[in-house]
Amino acid sequence: MNEKEFEDLLYIITANTVNLIIKQTGWSENYALERFVISKVYSKLEIEETKVWHLSTTMLAELFNDERSGNLVWPEVI
Repeated sequence: MNEKEFEDLLYIITANTVNLIIKQTGWSENYALERFVISKVYSKLEIEETKVWHLSTTMLAELFNDERSGNLVWPEVI
């Protein structure tokens, strides 16, 4: 995948994950986006080689919530 394709994919995954986080938390879009992009989950997601982008948005939102609660455990598939 070239850099532009990955950037486009990252944008879509981020938007969908943030929308799910908004539904789960009731946060505003700006606050949810801000919190997500400073998370460990996002820091792995934005690196193509980690293959975190293979995970569903539901799984990414769950991992984000696990991180917030101090219980982040990465799936073995990564």
